[in-house]
Amino acid sequence: MAKRPLLISIIGYIYLLMGLSLLFLGMAAIFGLSITVPGMLVVGGPLGAGLLVTGLILFLIAYGFLNGWSIMWYLGVIISALMAISSLLALPAGIVTLVINAVILYYLFRPGVKRFFKI
Repeated sequence: MAKRPLLISIIGYIYLLMGLSLLFLGMAAIFGLSITVPGMLVVGGPLGAGLLVTGLILFLIAYGFLNGWSIMWYLGVIISALMAISSLLALPAGIVTLVINAVILYYLFRPGVKRFFKI
């Protein structure tokens, strides 16, 4: 097995932290705490359930990244592309997340990274 690239470890831990934060936000929404999003106030179970599912998916991606699962490379590409597209819709505020996801997408297609994931 190829040695895990350092940036893949960092991306994996970022996904882990994002998943953890979404789990906490999802639980807060389910238990009736309000979540303030710029421009609106969101409360409720459906939002919380969606956040919980997304958090669990990010945990799974993080685990797969740290263990070199090839299926997680594909899922990481899809998630990063979707996050980049949603950042485009939030411009100019979404510029930071757009740049981060563009860099992640670029990096996932590097030969050493694809070799690690056996792609």
